[in-house]
Amino acid sequence: MMLWIAAAAVGILIVTVLIYKYTKTSKYDVLGFSARCKICGDKINGLKCPKCEQKKRDLR
Repeated sequence: MMLWIAAAAVGILIVTVLIYKYTKTSKYDVLGFSARCKICGDKINGLKCPKCEQKKRDLR
């Protein structure tokens, strides 16, 4: 019985936090995504930078 009450309390707490975050977020806010490599700073079109990937594979 206590486990059910604890799970309900945690669920209510999570829902209230999500509702609070939803109300504070602007409707014009978008998910941030950087199209630049963190190492060299060049613009990338995918998830991995081709320049930095070649440097990692080069064993010379």
